[in-house]
Amino acid sequence: MPRKRLEKKLKDLGATVFYEKGLADDAEGLEETVDPWIEKLWEVLPTVLVQKSELSIKDSIEAEKQIEKEMTELQIDPYSMKNRKESLPEPVEKYAKLDHSLVVPPTEPLKRGSPLQISLEGLAPGAKLTGLPRVAVPVVKLTRLDDKRKQEDRKEVPAFVATPAPISYAPVTMVSCLSSADAVKRTLEVELDVGEGVDYEPGDAFGVVAPNDEDLVQAILHRLSIPLEEANNDLYKIEGGNLPSHLQHASSATLLELFRYAVDLTSQPRKAFFRMLADHTSDPKEKLSLMYICSKQGTAAFNAIRDECPTLLDILETFPSCQPPIERVLDLLPAHLPRFYSISSSPLKRNGKIRFAFNVVEYITRGNVERKGVATPWMDRVTERVPSRTTPTNVEITMDKTIQIPIFLRQNANAFTLPAETERPLILIGPGTGIAPFIGFLEHRQMQRKIRLSMGGVGSHPERQIREAFGPVHVYYGFRNRSMDFLFEKEIREFEADGTITHLALAESRASDGSPKVYVQDLIRRDSAQLFDLIINKDAAIYVCGDAKGMAKDVQDALVEILVNHQQMDVVEANKTLFSWIASKKYLRDLWA
Repeated sequence: MPRKRLEKKLKDLGATVFYEKGLADDAEGLEETVDPWIEKLWEVLPTVLVQKSELSIKDSIEAEKQIEKEMTELQIDPYSMKNRKESLPEPVEKYAKLDHSLVVPPTEPLKRGSPLQISLEGLAPGAKLTGLPRVAVPVVKLTRLDDKRKQEDRKEVPAFVATPAPISYAPVTMVSCLSSADAVKRTLEVELDVGEGVDYEPGDAFGVVAPNDEDLVQAILHRLSIPLEEANNDLYKIEGGNLPSHLQHASSATLLELFRYAVDLTSQPRKAFFRMLADHTSDPKEKLSLMYICSKQGTAAFNAIRDECPTLLDILETFPSCQPPIERVLDLLPAHLPRFYSISSSPLKRNGKIRFAFNVVEYITRGNVERKGVATPWMDRVTERVPSRTTPTNVEITMDKTIQIPIFLRQNANAFTLPAETERPLILIGPGTGIAPFIGFLEHRQMQRKIRLSMGGVGSHPERQIREAFGPVHVYYGFRNRSMDFLFEKEIREFEADGTITHLALAESRASDGSPKVYVQDLIRRDSAQLFDLIINKDAAIYVCGDAKGMAKDVQDALVEILVNHQQMDVVEANKTLFSWIASKKYLRDLWA
């Protein structure tokens, strides 16, 4: 783990520990560990700091007294509608007429948020709130420039957006919907023209620079009382010490550009953000609710809010009297990040073009609120929502007009690519869209086999020599229903027919005939003896792609069982062996949350 290596290196250089580190897992929730760790840190810091802090605690003490006073005086009525807006102002017609080739025009005149239902059961009258985060020091300063945004500069991603590699605008040449209309998830495959000579391997990833949803952006700016004309045309320079990296290069940007590309409007909120909102809320009950949410006593309410995955608009509409300055919002919102996708094609077959597949992220929260992702719905909309698959054979739609996606290529840092030794056996495990990079692997291996045959000189037994030159490939692929979301069925059947795939195991978890649910880990357990021979005796490389939370752990457990049952290891030793394989690149995983 990098943090542990950093600690060891610091100790080796003579550093001493004055306060033990805390280790937290974002998947489990940082606040449970981080907040208590920070709270105790403040008790220790005065003993090691030479200089006194320049920040006065007078304001904090007075604020706590005021909060305590308000808690004593107020009787909370969670059903009160006081100061709550029943309707939004009339929309501005210009909202639907922005000229920006990368921005999908709003589908409605003005988007409305979904106010959150907040339980205040733990807010006892007269009780003191503890564990409140300290008020974040203001950093961002917006300076209006004399210039206006030129029309011709609206066509591309703003210059302040920093990416690991240069952004290029790749034309969309093909779109196909791989799933049926009644499938649980809508899955698209897209082909991009990246130009000949682009160096990539199957399994490499690339980033997509997608803007935030335009409906959401404009509604938030409207809620923050920013006129559309100002947001769209006026240029600002962001200044301030210790600016976060995603704002450091914003020397000439409009507010619309900043909210489209600089800050994340949909990520789970942090307590420091609620604390800031409380300082800019005029209604006493709303202010107290915000303070409660970010206190130790309000942990349950805070976690319930995070479970709802609210947007910034939802939060602002929950507290109508909250009117934070635009600088403070930019201060505390996290960076809007590119989304990464694995390439599902081979340069040997599609020179100058790359393909990738993805699920369009749409889901319903526990509170029955519809949520959408950022990049995948945007790509679905800009490619004009191609029809769902209606027959087992997909119909590829060639784009008849230029639609460009801003992307940047990067090599897979985890070496999630084919081994150089073609004779090495492969075990490919990928349920759902996790199969996508393996389609690129198989396409590449298929082309390698064809090239080897075309070279001639393989003797009187070419098939046998091909088998010797190329190791066996075992594919474990899972889907819900064969008729709805068997992705890449045509390609997979062709790979199986021509021998590119040696062994194909299909797991169907929602079969139409009511058969028992089968998952990829079940098939791995079924084939444990054969897989043990491949892995241990023939040095097979194992690849796993897909969901990090559920599937990856289940597959790991199945592999552990193979070692326990066939190698006479205990569970601890088997897990250590798997981790050593990860380090040696024998066991490779490409996982997402």
